[in-house]
Amino acid sequence: MKYNLKLVPVLCALLLGISAKAQETWSLERCVQYGLENNISIQQAKANVRTSLLAERQAKASRLPNISASFDAGQQFGRTIDRTTNQFSTISTGFNSVGLSAGMSLFNGGQIHHAVKQASWDAQAAQADADQGANSLSLQIAQAYLNILLFEEQLQNARKRVSQSQEQLNVTLKLIDAGTLPMADKYNILAQIAQGEQASVQAQNNVDLAYLSLKQLLQLEPDYDLQIERPVIQIPTDANPDETTLSPVYATALTTQPNIRAADYRIKSAEEGIYLAQSAYYPSVSIFANLSSNYSTAYKLPGSYLRIPEPNLPVRLDGETKSLQFIGDTAVIPQNIRTVKYLDQFDQNFGQSVGLSIRIPIYQNGRVRLNVERARLSVLTAQLQQNQTHQQLKNDIQTAIANARAARRQLEAAQKSFDANQIAYQNTVKRHDLGAVNTLDLTTARNNLDIAENDLTVARFDYLFKLKILDFYEGKPLRMN
Repeated sequence: MKYNLKLVPVLCALLLGISAKAQETWSLERCVQYGLENNISIQQAKANVRTSLLAERQAKASRLPNISASFDAGQQFGRTIDRTTNQFSTISTGFNSVGLSAGMSLFNGGQIHHAVKQASWDAQAAQADADQGANSLSLQIAQAYLNILLFEEQLQNARKRVSQSQEQLNVTLKLIDAGTLPMADKYNILAQIAQGEQASVQAQNNVDLAYLSLKQLLQLEPDYDLQIERPVIQIPTDANPDETTLSPVYATALTTQPNIRAADYRIKSAEEGIYLAQSAYYPSVSIFANLSSNYSTAYKLPGSYLRIPEPNLPVRLDGETKSLQFIGDTAVIPQNIRTVKYLDQFDQNFGQSVGLSIRIPIYQNGRVRLNVERARLSVLTAQLQQNQTHQQLKNDIQTAIANARAARRQLEAAQKSFDANQIAYQNTVKRHDLGAVNTLDLTTARNNLDIAENDLTVARFDYLFKLKILDFYEGKPLRMN
């Protein structure tokens, strides 16, 4: 029991730690950072960057010499050529060959140089694509984050309206008991409460779906207890989309947007492709060196020779017919035949070579010329894609400016409508308390105020997000304040 009591503080600390972790809130910056580290699309883009960097390293490695070794061992049967004597043999022979070769390109029309430059441009384009994907994901996360804030505020407004309707019901019941209002007004308030509760349920559903959307962007499990921070949403006082023009924003976006850099890099990569194709017109020069040696079980040497002066008949020695060999003009018979040792054969058969190789293209069926034309078309395609990217960026900025201006005017109109309906509702409440208006008029005024309040909330968040998009094109970081 004593030891169990000692465990109580530890368990409490663990439970509090788990609870604190579960209730930890996420800021927009943390959501964006987590999404960039865990989103599958971003991970794929990073993998593409690494692949491009490996291709660049491989292109640079082509400048280095290549060295290879070989080892062959086996058994020859039938009529074959002995590797040690280079003569035909019909006996079964074991063989072993080893070799070491090296080569290095000295000149190939600049193919390696331009391949390295093209791989470098491709790697930078892949990195720019990854950055563009990160920017797009950041915008999506920011929109999902703002949607949660919007729907949570709508949920609070809906619950507040239900609470106010409950208070209004209490006042109405007192007036009914006093005989000032008819019983029918009670049911009007109850209907209003039911509508408010329905709106609360719908708002809660919107909050849950918004959280699910954010979790999907962050690659979190649906049951993860995610809670976001609720910063004070304030519209920047210095923001004025009406004074924002296309030219300065577009000029800034050309230097900050990764997709613009990616289009530029792809043009330079395509231009290097022309030089790569043209390199096939030029000769190629390389050097090489080889080391080799052989071993054969049939390779044998005599220990001595028996000299025979000009024989006219087959020579028999020790009951065997001996074959004659000639050393100069003297006929000899090999004596004491011995097999050369393994290492001795490798020493005696050791060969070396070094040389220069030149390949001169003369006629290649027009393939080089066609490849050059294809490379030039690739440059034209890249330029057209660059123009399209620039034009799309210009259109997006124009749309963003127009949307921000429209959102600002919508916010101003929604604010005026809310202020007017709030005054009208307060006046109706006073008149209703005095019995000057019925509950239907009060309900109508309340509904008008609710609609105006909801429109104001939507307009405020919409305007804030439109301003964030303009900040994005100006290269500013995404922050809520």
